[in-house]
Amino acid sequence: MIFSKSLLFLLLFLSTGLSAVAQSGKIDSLEHVLRHQVADTNRVKTLAKTAEMYWTSNPPKSKQYAEEAITLGKKLDYALGIGMGYTNLGIYYWSQGKYPEAIGHFKSGILNYEKANYLKGIAGCYNNLGMCSRSAGDFSQAISYYFKALKIYEKLATDKGQAQIYNNIGLVFKHQEKYDQALYYYQQSLRKSTGKDSLNQAGTLDNIGGIYLLKKDYPKATQYLNQSRVLFLKLKEPMGVAICNNDLGKTYMAMNQYARAEMYFQQALLAGQKLGHNTGVLTSLLGLGEVRLKTGRAVESLDFFNKASSLADQSKQQDARLRIYNGLASAYSQTGNFAQAYQFQSKWTVLKDSMFNETSAKKIARVQAEYQAEKKQIEIEGLKKDNEQSAFTRNISIVGLLGILLIAGLVVSRQRLKIRNDRLLVQKSAAIADKNQLLAEQASQLTAANEQLKEQSAEVARTNEQLEKQAVELAQKSEQLQQLDQAKSHFFANISHEFRTPLTLILGTLQDKLNQNPNAPSAEFAVMHRNASRLLELINQLLDLSKLESGRLKLEARPGDMGQFFRIIMSSFGSQAEYRRITFDLSMPETGLYYLFDADKLEKITSNLLSNAFKHTPDGGRIRLLVDTLPETSSIRISVQDSGPGLAIDQLDKVFDRFYQGSRQYSDQQGSGIGLALTKELVELHGGQISVESQLGHGARFVVELPLSQCSAAVIPSADVSIPILIKLSRFTNVAPDDVTPCQAATDTKKPLLLIVEDNPDLRTYIRQHLQNQYRVIERENGRLGLEAAQAEIPDVVISDLMMPEMDGLELCHHLKTDERTSHIPVILLTALATQESKLQGLETGADDYLTKPFDARELLLRVSNLLEMRRRMRERFGREIRLQPNDVNVTSTDEKFLQRIMIVAEAHLSDSLFGPEEFSREVGMSRMQLHRKLTAITGQTTTEFLRTLRLKRAAQLLEAQAGNVSEVAFTVGFEHLSYFAKSFREQFGVSASEYVEQLSVKS
Repeated sequence: MIFSKSLLFLLLFLSTGLSAVAQSGKIDSLEHVLRHQVADTNRVKTLAKTAEMYWTSNPPKSKQYAEEAITLGKKLDYALGIGMGYTNLGIYYWSQGKYPEAIGHFKSGILNYEKANYLKGIAGCYNNLGMCSRSAGDFSQAISYYFKALKIYEKLATDKGQAQIYNNIGLVFKHQEKYDQALYYYQQSLRKSTGKDSLNQAGTLDNIGGIYLLKKDYPKATQYLNQSRVLFLKLKEPMGVAICNNDLGKTYMAMNQYARAEMYFQQALLAGQKLGHNTGVLTSLLGLGEVRLKTGRAVESLDFFNKASSLADQSKQQDARLRIYNGLASAYSQTGNFAQAYQFQSKWTVLKDSMFNETSAKKIARVQAEYQAEKKQIEIEGLKKDNEQSAFTRNISIVGLLGILLIAGLVVSRQRLKIRNDRLLVQKSAAIADKNQLLAEQASQLTAANEQLKEQSAEVARTNEQLEKQAVELAQKSEQLQQLDQAKSHFFANISHEFRTPLTLILGTLQDKLNQNPNAPSAEFAVMHRNASRLLELINQLLDLSKLESGRLKLEARPGDMGQFFRIIMSSFGSQAEYRRITFDLSMPETGLYYLFDADKLEKITSNLLSNAFKHTPDGGRIRLLVDTLPETSSIRISVQDSGPGLAIDQLDKVFDRFYQGSRQYSDQQGSGIGLALTKELVELHGGQISVESQLGHGARFVVELPLSQCSAAVIPSADVSIPILIKLSRFTNVAPDDVTPCQAATDTKKPLLLIVEDNPDLRTYIRQHLQNQYRVIERENGRLGLEAAQAEIPDVVISDLMMPEMDGLELCHHLKTDERTSHIPVILLTALATQESKLQGLETGADDYLTKPFDARELLLRVSNLLEMRRRMRERFGREIRLQPNDVNVTSTDEKFLQRIMIVAEAHLSDSLFGPEEFSREVGMSRMQLHRKLTAITGQTTTEFLRTLRLKRAAQLLEAQAGNVSEVAFTVGFEHLSYFAKSFREQFGVSASEYVEQLSVKS
């Protein structure tokens, strides 16, 4: 078990006798004092205090201040300050898992505290020594140190110190798997610290939660761990929060709640890395690796296990190493790499045997030591008996003349002594026999365990043999896959060539149409030409990849002016940057960049990186293209920096994989996942390298280094080979046409209002053009803006793409269906993912309908019409009901809850004649317009009509119950004027109130 979960380190603060809460305000204050403080004993104390404040948030800085305190304390011969410095330095080394160094510093602290006669510091250091011994597995030495500390704390009557010792004794029992005893001492520690030491209280709550986790009582474990986490957050102790997160991760993983476990492990990992707490980081990495194994993400788990491996080597934690080998073996086995799986399975077996033998040896040594101690005790008792007998004989010879009575008395005394000694000898012999029997039993158990280990080794050998067979089969399959891959490459090359012919005809025809009227080109032809060009570009990229795989793509380097080359590329993206208000900068050396390079390949590398940057940079953002030389390696470095959403850590090593598109912000509208893969292949064709640096929310930076040979300007042809690139690059600009602008709702409010949420401007325009004649239409380009529009406008139907930047369609649908303001709105999801699983996922989120791209516009119109008709029927059914009963209305659960809530609000104010739409919306918690649109969509009535209908139906109920005459009932339900009540009642029920009462009388 990894010791980070014990929370011991948080209690080490007690060793200095100073406060444990490292608040930022106190740190700033201490830093200010240090800048103006002279080199005296007060400065030593301030340095030690600052070191203590820093060690949870910035351990390296804590170490720096502790060393300064020791140096200055030695110059001033200030023993107390030196002791504080050594204590803080010991705490630092303890947190890094360097226990021998930590023990040495704590012992130095004790020597200096003894010189200063500072008992509290001595007790704290003994406590810290106990922690180091416990962490190193020496529990007997740890107990010895703890009792020394406890004795001093009891003498000082310090509840805080005693609470800490009780907590640490509980930890020893925990690691001996004596959980009930551990809980007893933890409870004693909690009793001593509650209301007196919040930090110790928080640590003890976590330890109690850990015990319940080991006892598999998961509800109690989560209860105590959450209490501890809340208290650490309140105390602003980031390391405590991190350890609680690790423990909660373990608990939820044991409960098979892997998503929650992963969330807590991820939070703990980030905090541990920030704090430099390697033991906690190791725990988080192991947890994340095992969660991914449990959830079928074996490839992802490899990265976490490999990172954990280096940390386990540093801390020499064999139990962690065992988990790493087991995890790697399982991961490689799941991914089909049986050779690697066999290798790590063998390492696991060897380490397991080693740990078992080491444990057995320690156990035998302990039993033998106890046996030798008992044997020596018996020998001492025997010598004592012989000495007593010799003394008795001498006394008899000296005092023999005293008489027979005295001799008789001495004889009796001697006999009694002999009986007692014999009895003692028998008892000791019996004890030795019991010990021998126990030792024999333990030896027998060890023999049985060895036999079991032999059986396990045989099983492992059989497993290894199977793995070897699987490795041979895998090699054969690998060869078959290579042949299949070659066939696939040929297929892609052939089919791509076949695609180029019809595309050429399509593009040529469209270009002719556009050339016929160049001053006012057709918008439809422009959209068709732009998307056909994009399709041709994808086919060309597939062809390039196929040529790279087959080795048929060669570099054709020619002399050229690279400066002119990059200026041309920049100009080709200028219109797109201007259209989207993106600041686009080019930075490169002013001196001539004359090199031998393949302009076509370099153009594809640079343009793909810039296209990627433009795709992910929001309007009004910034993109920088930097070109510089690396004389030491004779290389050119090209950097593309954008201000987009950036990449998550787990995506950095995947962005160059073929067909990988990432998640959310790297959605299907952003590309096919070919461009960056092709870029990497082309860079490697040059013998160069490409890398990416990114952080979520702070953009991404792609860096390419290419080894190129310089040339003289004299050898460059007058017609630079890079000039024609301008024509080729036009296909990358992909600027949205002028007619694709967000369309606002028409002024005809009688038409239903539709909201289109689609990130592709061409498709958005296509949908709008087919719907705008029958409906009012508003448009938004991503899920976040779509959600804002839906909440503000309350449309009748939402048509949304599934994969979009910032917020995808599933998340948008979830927000709409769980928000009372929008839960009634039908949602149609559009997607290019045609799998049944994708469709089910969309419908499970609450979507009312699902269309797969490409779709027929007529089908979309029909589905919108059907959804609106269903809503109309629902409103009619609602209007026919005499009594409002939401459970009988065919609406969603959220709408049902909404109706129930607003009816409760309305019925509570029915008698109030001043309660109108304004007051109603305020009580419900919506704007008047939102409530109006919501009620109109669900019931077909405005807010005023809804209140009036509810009052009238309540009046009918009261009349049926004979609760009063017509006038009394009218005033009871909030009507001020009887004439208006009579008119409204007749419109609602077709008869007057008096006639309604008469009809009821006739029926009864």
